[in-house]
Amino acid sequence: MKRIIFMRHAKASQVKFHQNDHERNLSKTGINEAKTMAKFIKSKGVIPDILLISDAKRTQETWTHLNVVIKNKRSKFDRELYLASSKTILKKIKELDNILDSALILAHNPGITDVFYEYFKVNLVYMPTCGVGCIQFHTDKFENILDCKTELAYFSYPSRINNV
Repeated sequence: MKRIIFMRHAKASQVKFHQNDHERNLSKTGINEAKTMAKFIKSKGVIPDILLISDAKRTQETWTHLNVVIKNKRSKFDRELYLASSKTILKKIKELDNILDSALILAHNPGITDVFYEYFKVNLVYMPTCGVGCIQFHTDKFENILDCKTELAYFSYPSRINNV
């Protein structure tokens, strides 16, 4: 079985004058969101074998807070995941080494939302900031994830956890 955890970056600050979107950092709310979701992911018992992260500043900062808790030693920052389409995200998953059992993709909307709906038929209108969803694939090869049974293992986001 293979598992992919899809995660949208935490809430970013507003763009400042002369700042481009790629350089936006996390807001105070975003920092708290990232810490909340790091604990949530750890509580699910599957620490990803590798993290693939957009190279945008807000995803890197989300990763920093996430990794304090999950302590993953294999992380890769990837320019292609910055505002990536669902097709690009799927390509990155299919390229993973099959020796791995799990991965976390930390990226942006609309790609994160679209991958859930377009490929895995999860009825998701919009992935909230720092939202996390894990899909389990009944296969031993990442390249077969579209041709096997899938199931949503979990899905949550910060305000859902903080309001329980």
